[in-house]
Amino acid sequence: METTNNNFLGIPPEHSSYESSRAVVLPIPFDCTSTFMKGADQGPNALIKASQQVELYDIESNSEPYQAGIFTAPPVEGETGISVNRDAERRVGQYLKDGKFILSIGGEHSVTLGPVRAHAARYKKLSILQLDAHTDLRNEYHDDPLNHACIMARCLEIVPTIVQVGIRSMDRAETSVNKMSHIFFAERIALDPNWIERATSLLTEEVYLTVDLD
Repeated sequence: METTNNNFLGIPPEHSSYESSRAVVLPIPFDCTSTFMKGADQGPNALIKASQQVELYDIESNSEPYQAGIFTAPPVEGETGISVNRDAERRVGQYLKDGKFILSIGGEHSVTLGPVRAHAARYKKLSILQLDAHTDLRNEYHDDPLNHACIMARCLEIVPTIVQVGIRSMDRAETSVNKMSHIFFAERIALDPNWIERATSLLTEEVYLTVDLD
């Protein structure tokens, strides 16, 4: 599939202007606290480019969802986690006010805080579903409470419920931060055919989904 439209899915202008779009894709190319391999700031552009190779027809729903409109917003950029999350919170808050559905793409996992704050301000019974290899529940890491390894601890200061799925690694100190009943470890869900029902039963009707690609 070839496209000359440098936006998410490479869709034409009639389906990608802000005014006509139901959804907004917000790139947040930030990489400051990554501790193993750098390059997370290249993620948004790479994902957008890869999306342009995806078929626009969705088999499961027998529809072309892009026709509802998807606007690719200018990226949120900044030098610190505080400034990036502050700007992301402001931008997402405005998009929500305008009735948009937001997909933010990082960037390291610490950029989750701003969008979560904006959604929690609008949806008072918000819960979070986290798909991740790590719990990210440390209070601070490398003397930084906004480190990627701390992001879900910060989110728990905003919302009461986080369900964590796919976890395979955590620090002992993290075991007391979230309810263990809300953590679904990778090796256990592989043997439990009912884990999806148990996980979703813990969520509210208003759910923020965060996915960490590790």
